[in-house]
Amino acid sequence: MPTSLYDLIIPTFIKGLQTFDHVLTKAEQYAKEKGLNADEVFPQARLVDDQLPLVFQVQTATKAVQTTIGRLTGVEPTFFEDNEKTIADLHARIQKALEAVKSVKPEDVNSREDVKVELPRPDRILHLTVKEATLYHGQTNFFFHIVTGYSILRAQGVPIGKADYLGSFLAQ
Repeated sequence: MPTSLYDLIIPTFIKGLQTFDHVLTKAEQYAKEKGLNADEVFPQARLVDDQLPLVFQVQTATKAVQTTIGRLTGVEPTFFEDNEKTIADLHARIQKALEAVKSVKPEDVNSREDVKVELPRPDRILHLTVKEATLYHGQTNFFFHIVTGYSILRAQGVPIGKADYLGSFLAQ
């Protein structure tokens, strides 16, 4: 039996969100050990001045999940408000996204792989199948923001490494 789109993307989103949650927990532990206020140091941290901060990375990774679930199921997503200020807020947002992903059923997804959707870009609108939009945009965008968030925390001195990133993906 071939691997379904559900099998490719839903577990990946779950594991990616768990990874983001894990590195945020590591940031909290690091701040506590160093006598820092994690809520003052991390949410607005960024790699460079013209890049958006950690809070944006979490918001956008979870929006990528919500948007992709909408395409996969054909149900217009209700987006979370972008009002997170603290690490606890970021954890809560990730948990809400996890709940949304876990609510998706294979039968909601697998019949929609070839449905055409529009992907608005700044200079044009792309016409893709749900499968293409999921694999080449939704998943890629999701990973970009997780890795950027990871990199922001690493640049702030949080002792995270490859095992912290891959751990959730490899856990059974």
